[in-house]
Amino acid sequence: MRTKVSLLIRKPVSEVFQAFIIPEITTRFWFSKSSGKLVQGEKVTWEWEMYG
Repeated sequence: MRTKVSLLIRKPVSEVFQAFIIPEITTRFWFSKSSGKLVQGEKVTWEWEMYG
C-alpha cells in the first residue's frame, strides 16, 4: 500500500525558509528549544521537551 502526503503552504518562500532557520520562529510550531540558528557547517541541537 502506498501513501501520498502533501502540504500546501501559502506563504512566500523567503518567509518559510526563515521559519525553519530562525529558532525564535521555529520553536513556536515545531520543537521547544534550539541551541542556535541553522548555519551551514555549524552544529545545532533541537529539543522536544514534550517527548523528553
